[in-house]
Amino acid sequence: MHIEYLSGNDDASRWDAYVGTRTSTLTDLFAWHRVVRDAYGTDSHFLIAVEDGKIVGTLSQCEIKHPIFGHYLASAVFGTDGGLHYDSDTARDALIAESKTLALRLKVAYMVIRTRGIALAEFHLDRRYCTALIELEGTAESAWSRLPVKTRNQVRRGMKEGFTVASGADQLVPFYDVFHRHMRDLGSPAHSLRFYQSILCHLGNRAEFFVVRDGAMPVAGALLFRVNGTAMNHHTVALREFNKRCPNYLLYWRMIEASYAHGLRSFDMGRSEAGSSQLKFKENWGAHEVGLNYNYFLAHSKEMPQINPHNTKYRLAIACWQRLPLMVTRVLGPHLISGIA
Repeated sequence: MHIEYLSGNDDASRWDAYVGTRTSTLTDLFAWHRVVRDAYGTDSHFLIAVEDGKIVGTLSQCEIKHPIFGHYLASAVFGTDGGLHYDSDTARDALIAESKTLALRLKVAYMVIRTRGIALAEFHLDRRYCTALIELEGTAESAWSRLPVKTRNQVRRGMKEGFTVASGADQLVPFYDVFHRHMRDLGSPAHSLRFYQSILCHLGNRAEFFVVRDGAMPVAGALLFRVNGTAMNHHTVALREFNKRCPNYLLYWRMIEASYAHGLRSFDMGRSEAGSSQLKFKENWGAHEVGLNYNYFLAHSKEMPQINPHNTKYRLAIACWQRLPLMVTRVLGPHLISGIA
């Protein structure tokens, strides 16, 4: 067995032939790395374990270089988990050993491999996050009957409010407008419009934008991916002033209905912090928790990074960001989020 590095379009089909049948997230696919490169100029490293001429394992890493958030390697960049697949422990160990060598050679501060339930030996482990899965059994009608009464009532409230829901590539710009405003109000930078345009360019048949409108005004939006029988909720947001009218509940139900229509088997509601109110919301849909393990190799750093809104050193920056005009956060946001992979 030996490790090779892949690069360029000629290797994309070779990579996806192995990864494409194993992954439950689009961030594993070669096209996702094209999206990130188009939007932010980020380089990727594709490692494959080869035995008897066949790929028996893969590990993808994006190399982040940012003036504020530093130089590091990350799998599943801008995603929940993924990047590592293997047919044997031998293949896994060979990939991990080479990835450590790569991290040291590039002189990054750290490397993070984001996995679903896999704890890597001799790595520092962050178990702060989990995702929530809904099994799409039966039909949409039977799924509706399984929902808690309170959740059904909240969806009905959204229906009675007269909201309309549209989906498709033509919803990209209104989705982006809602998403950007929501993130500004949270005090967080948002992706560039170019990022989402690149998603449509490279993953259009696997991505769908949803927008909820109150009359002509977009008030909630979502980006839903489809891969290997899984609907993957990448972003779902609603403007705070409309929360009492439940557009978010209506939006989630329409996405679940659409997932049934596509014949999918599960609905991944996305990452939340363990014990958070966001996770409680997802549990109200009958979802079950799946733990995420973020494995850190500290190449030239003494501790795991804390790039999250709970870090007190970002408190003032968050408060200031919430007060900036949208036209300013649209310009500055992509420069910041490109380093928060």
